[in-house]
Amino acid sequence: MRDRPSAATAKFEQLARELEQQISSGVLRAGDRLPSVRQTCASRGLSPSTVFQAYYLLESRGLVRAAPRSGYFVSARADGV
Repeated sequence: MRDRPSAATAKFEQLARELEQQISSGVLRAGDRLPSVRQTCASRGLSPSTVFQAYYLLESRGLVRAAPRSGYFVSARADGV
Protein backbone atom coordinates (compact mmCIF):
# COMPACT_ATOMS: atom_id res chain seq x y z
CA MET A 1 0.00 0.00 0.00
CA ARG A 2 1.37 3.40 -1.01
CA ASP A 3 1.39 6.49 1.15
CA ARG A 4 1.09 8.89 -1.77
CA PRO A 5 -1.59 8.82 -4.47
CA SER A 6 -0.55 8.14 -8.04
CA ALA A 7 0.35 11.04 -10.31
CA ALA A 8 -2.94 10.68 -12.22
CA THR A 9 -4.94 10.84 -9.01
CA ALA A 10 -3.07 13.91 -7.88
CA LYS A 11 -3.70 15.64 -11.22
CA PHE A 12 -7.46 15.14 -11.32
CA GLU A 13 -7.80 16.02 -7.65
CA GLN A 14 -5.71 19.15 -8.16
CA LEU A 15 -7.87 20.23 -11.11
CA ALA A 16 -11.06 19.55 -9.13
CA ARG A 17 -9.68 21.50 -6.17
CA GLU A 18 -8.80 24.49 -8.39
CA LEU A 19 -12.26 24.54 -9.96
CA GLU A 20 -13.90 24.16 -6.55
CA GLN A 21 -11.94 27.19 -5.33
CA GLN A 22 -13.06 29.19 -8.38
CA ILE A 23 -16.67 28.26 -7.61
CA SER A 24 -16.42 29.11 -3.92
CA SER A 25 -14.68 32.44 -4.61
CA GLY A 26 -17.30 33.47 -7.19
CA VAL A 27 -15.02 33.35 -10.23
CA LEU A 28 -17.36 30.65 -11.54
CA ARG A 29 -21.00 31.26 -10.65
CA ALA A 30 -24.19 29.21 -10.83
CA GLY A 31 -25.05 28.54 -14.45
CA ASP A 32 -21.55 29.27 -15.77
CA ARG A 33 -20.15 26.75 -18.22
CA LEU A 34 -16.89 25.06 -17.31
CA PRO A 35 -14.22 24.96 -20.02
CA SER A 36 -14.78 22.00 -22.32
CA VAL A 37 -12.85 18.82 -21.70
CA ARG A 38 -10.96 19.43 -24.94
CA GLN A 39 -10.05 23.01 -23.95
CA THR A 40 -8.92 21.91 -20.49
CA CYS A 41 -6.78 19.13 -21.96
CA ALA A 42 -5.09 21.57 -24.33
CA SER A 43 -4.54 24.36 -21.81
CA ARG A 44 -3.28 22.14 -18.97
CA GLY A 45 -1.61 19.31 -20.85
CA LEU A 46 -3.88 16.70 -19.28
CA SER A 47 -5.50 13.62 -20.77
CA PRO A 48 -9.26 13.58 -21.37
CA SER A 49 -9.54 10.80 -18.77
CA THR A 50 -7.96 13.02 -16.11
CA VAL A 51 -10.26 15.95 -16.92
CA PHE A 52 -13.36 13.72 -16.92
CA GLN A 53 -12.36 12.31 -13.53
CA ALA A 54 -12.11 15.83 -12.11
CA TYR A 55 -15.46 16.86 -13.60
CA TYR A 56 -17.11 13.64 -12.35
CA LEU A 57 -15.74 14.31 -8.87
CA LEU A 58 -17.20 17.83 -8.89
CA GLU A 59 -20.49 16.42 -10.17
CA SER A 60 -20.59 13.85 -7.36
CA ARG A 61 -20.10 16.69 -4.87
CA GLY A 62 -23.05 18.57 -6.38
CA LEU A 63 -20.91 21.48 -7.57
CA VAL A 64 -21.42 20.98 -11.30
CA ARG A 65 -23.95 19.28 -13.52
CA ALA A 66 -23.52 17.71 -16.93
CA ALA A 67 -25.79 18.77 -19.78
CA PRO A 68 -25.76 16.30 -22.68
CA ARG A 69 -24.01 17.71 -25.75
CA SER A 70 -23.57 21.04 -23.95
CA GLY A 71 -20.89 20.50 -21.35
CA TYR A 72 -20.58 21.00 -17.62
CA PHE A 73 -22.20 23.86 -15.71
CA VAL A 74 -21.88 25.16 -12.17
CA SER A 75 -24.88 23.96 -10.18
CA ALA A 76 -27.24 26.42 -8.52
CA ARG A 77 -26.58 24.61 -5.23
CA ALA A 78 -22.87 25.46 -5.54
CA ASP A 79 -23.65 29.19 -5.50
CA GLY A 80 -23.49 29.35 -1.73
CA VAL A 81 -20.43 27.13 -1.27
